[in-house]
Amino acid sequence: MNNIIKDKEYYNIVKDILENDNFNRIKECKHHGGTRLDHSINVSYKSYLKAKKYKLDYVSVARAGLLHDFFITDELTKKERKKRLIIHPYKALENANKYFELNKLEENIIVSHMFPSLPQKLPKYKESLLVSITDKIVATKELYHSYGRTTFNKLANLYIILITLLK
Repeated sequence: MNNIIKDKEYYNIVKDILENDNFNRIKECKHHGGTRLDHSINVSYKSYLKAKKYKLDYVSVARAGLLHDFFITDELTKKERKKRLIIHPYKALENANKYFELNKLEENIIVSHMFPSLPQKLPKYKESLLVSITDKIVATKELYHSYGRTTFNKLANLYIILITLLK
């Protein structure tokens, strides 16, 4: 969190989200061995930096990257986790629209962030694809640090299979 506070431009873009009490409830949600808030900040900030570098809409990327997993959950059974995987982009979009004003780009980033894992909502913009890819990279690193090499290798193999299927 220190890096984002030092980056005044980024912090000013997402300040209203980070200070929203409803959004901050994701601090309580476990996610890839950490919290959903930490994960969302990592995805948002890394995506923001890449978007700036490539002259994309970094404001929308920063905001939607932060909101991409804006849903609240308790401990779930394996079956419930599978269902959540499928519906959580829609729930995140619903929550984001409830508390913040979103543009079409931000909506697409949120709802398509699970691509290619969930191909029913395709990224329509470069920014959407950027956040989706960043989400996978950040999640993979988090899983590696939390669950070790075996889980990391299984996930890497799954990504390779998914990429092969897209060709």
